Parts: sequence; C-alpha cells; structure tokens
Amino acid sequence: MTPEPNSPRYRARDTAVRRTRAIVIGVAAGAVALSGAGSALAARAFKGHTTSSVTAAPTDPTPRAAVPGPQTVPPIAGEPAPLQPPAEPPAAAAPDTSGPSPQVSGGS
Repeated sequence: MTPEPNSPRYRARDTAVRRTRAIVIGVAAGAVALSGAGSALAARAFKGHTTSSVTAAPTDPTPRAAVPGPQTVPPIAGEPAPLQPPAEPPAAAAPDTSGPSPQVSGGS
C-alpha cells in the first residue's frame, strides 16, 4: 500500500520544512543586516585619519655630484687580511662504507 502524497502527515511535514527554510533565510538576512549595521557604527565611532593636503618638502636647488662606490674595500689597520677563496673548490667526501652494523632483535 503506497502512502498518499496529500495525506495530513505529508502536508504537515511540508509545512514544517517551508517554515524552517523561512526561519533560516530570515536569520541569515538578519545576520547580514546586523553585520552591516555594526560595521557602519564602527566606521562612525572610529573616524581614522583626517584628509589634509601635505606640502611637499622643498627641493634643494644645488646640484649634487654623483660619486661612484669604491672598487675594493681597503683593509682596516691592525686587522688580519680578509678571507680569500680557495684555489680549487672542495671535493666531495668519499662515502663511508664501514658504518655501524645493523641491529638484530633478539626475538622471542
């Protein structure tokens, strides 16, 4: 026997589903509205910086000479000589084949 879709039980269920959906939509819309109102209130309460025109710093009319940087840094008196690169790059170390022997469990 198949249940009838127009029975009072199904109509009550459909009404409850529609009512629940409307409540959820209302709560979501209320949350969005309260969030917007809270941000607007915070924006009014905390004004931030005022906008004002800032005058630019006066420019110096005298031209400046461009001086290139030093080619080498001279050593400081009394200090040891600076480090020099090695004559040839370091070689890779040979792999160590005499490593520790693997441990074996005593078993039970």
